[in-house]
Amino acid sequence: MVMNRQTEGRIRERLVDGYVGTYYSRQSRGIYRFSFDPVNGRITEPELFYEAPNAKWVCYHGDSMVFPIEKDEGAGACFLKLRDGEVIQSEEILKERQTPCYILQDGDNVYTANYHEGNVMIYHLDKGKPSLVMRIENGARAGCHQILLHEAYLLVPCLEQNRIRMFDREDGYRPADDLVFPEGSGPRHGVFNRDHSKFYVVSEWSNQLFVFQVQGGAFTLRQTASVLPEGWTGKSEAAAAAIRLSKDERFLYISVRGADILSVFDVSGEEAVTIQHASCKGAHPRDFILSGNEKFLLVANRFQGGIASIERDKKTGLLKDLRHWAAMPECVSLTLRD
Repeated sequence: MVMNRQTEGRIRERLVDGYVGTYYSRQSRGIYRFSFDPVNGRITEPELFYEAPNAKWVCYHGDSMVFPIEKDEGAGACFLKLRDGEVIQSEEILKERQTPCYILQDGDNVYTANYHEGNVMIYHLDKGKPSLVMRIENGARAGCHQILLHEAYLLVPCLEQNRIRMFDREDGYRPADDLVFPEGSGPRHGVFNRDHSKFYVVSEWSNQLFVFQVQGGAFTLRQTASVLPEGWTGKSEAAAAAIRLSKDERFLYISVRGADILSVFDVSGEEAVTIQHASCKGAHPRDFILSGNEKFLLVANRFQGGIASIERDKKTGLLKDLRHWAAMPECVSLTLRD
């Protein structure tokens, strides 16, 4: 009995809190919290953490959490200040008509991208209390989908405009050079390597990976590759979503809705090489994350399969068996409090 209690105690100590953002439905009413075991990949049943309609993206940074919120009087962002994982302060700013789809926090600055309205909102936190600093308009049909920071620049993939817009943060967010993509590509999400010498972008419409070499504010396209299996016939149904790079910067992962796969690339050499198209263990994979020890990949399957915990081979980068899963309807974003 003593050994059992000791074992249970050790398991509790190693558990990591996870949070999932959802589209609103009867079974998904906001931000949910679950526990993840990084040793065996098990996930507990998610429980409602904070009710907020269409809290589809969750950003956890230090002792704060930010996510979209929608109310009768408007939409915008909800800012929580946390202590030991519990809410001690809640603030809302409702300056938009529809909820943003992506949120990034950098220190005391918070950036949101709104796909529907084509704007970027910039907030500043002062002891947890937010204030709106600026609204950047990119056009009603810009399709803003993400925020990235590179040196003095703020980058915004504008899917509907087939470009990534750049703004100079040191010059009042003045527009800088854009990265222009082929017509019909639809750049959605990107990720830099650690020293920002490489930039990987995935396109939703053309389902392609674009690899750029970066030097300062200059981006040079080096490679374009398909994220779909060779001979794939359902191209009109497929839509690439999220992209992540492993800590050792050797492997790149991309989720593809419609095809319901996770495409894996070896990026350790001069060119990105496809090494696997793995099942997402569900339907309509959206966001996904690698666990802190990178032994597992957790993916949010919106339509079927909920949160899937998939084992990962750290040496080869390949995805292996489904280790565990938890039901979570309409799940679209994930974060772990590692």
